[in-house]
Amino acid sequence: MRGFSKNFAKTDAYEKLRQRYEKRLKEERRRQIEEGNTLKKPIMYRLDRVLEYSGIRRHFPFVNAEVFITLYISALAIIFMLGAVIFKSSIAGIIVDVLLCVCVWCVLYILSGNYYKKLEDNIMTLLNLIENFSKTEDDIVQIFRKTIPYVGEPVRNILTEFCSDAETCGDVNRAFDNLNSRIEHRKCRELIHNIRVCSRYESNYDMLVRDCRASMMDFLEIKAERKAIINNGRAEIIILLLSAALIVYLFSNIISGGLAGLLFGSAVGRIIVLYCLAVIVVSVIMMLTYDKRGGE
Repeated sequence: MRGFSKNFAKTDAYEKLRQRYEKRLKEERRRQIEEGNTLKKPIMYRLDRVLEYSGIRRHFPFVNAEVFITLYISALAIIFMLGAVIFKSSIAGIIVDVLLCVCVWCVLYILSGNYYKKLEDNIMTLLNLIENFSKTEDDIVQIFRKTIPYVGEPVRNILTEFCSDAETCGDVNRAFDNLNSRIEHRKCRELIHNIRVCSRYESNYDMLVRDCRASMMDFLEIKAERKAIINNGRAEIIILLLSAALIVYLFSNIISGGLAGLLFGSAVGRIIVLYCLAVIVVSVIMMLTYDKRGGE
């Protein structure tokens, strides 16, 4: 697969896909500079970011929003036909497609969540490094450059791009604008903003680091408490789903012909199945995304 990626990267099709991806990033950065960071972002840009944060683009650089949607729709069509043929029911094909949608979405969400976790894990290290290197260096670009070997991904890549932007365009403020547009994490944006203000007015980095460290520790402590509460709620939802599955299994043994035949054999039964499936999908989505929607 890596060989295919390398060969495809040399084609004109890959170049066009790369240009579309970079065009969306530049347009979003320009919009954020003009209007500020808002929750409303174009769907294609959001999908590009999810693919980036999940690590898919790191392994398959040619996969942007357009390619992903094309592959996704093709897979749904194939799965629908297979489900309809195997189970001899179009409803079964729809159910299989819905399950595939949920699985793909959950995988992307979990992988993106790992990105945010790694980002948070490296913030305290970054603050300590800034405090140490600021004692011998005043230029924020040089301070960031010295911290790069000691921080992990994704912070390393973010700082590398910042230093490259600052040296290429010669404008630190513009590099900070680009850096701010790459980060979706609210607390990290706040940290970058404080560093930017401190570097602009040549303030004391030691005081900045102490304040940011205290703020970050409070944030992580509150997040840990909230996560424990959410995990308890998730466990209860899983228990309810398992209990419902057990009840369905018991009814299948009691009813002659099986519960599946009874439900899929009538229009009312199919409606009930679709309704239950919708409830399960919504429950799973809320179970996975509650902590992200709860604020960072």
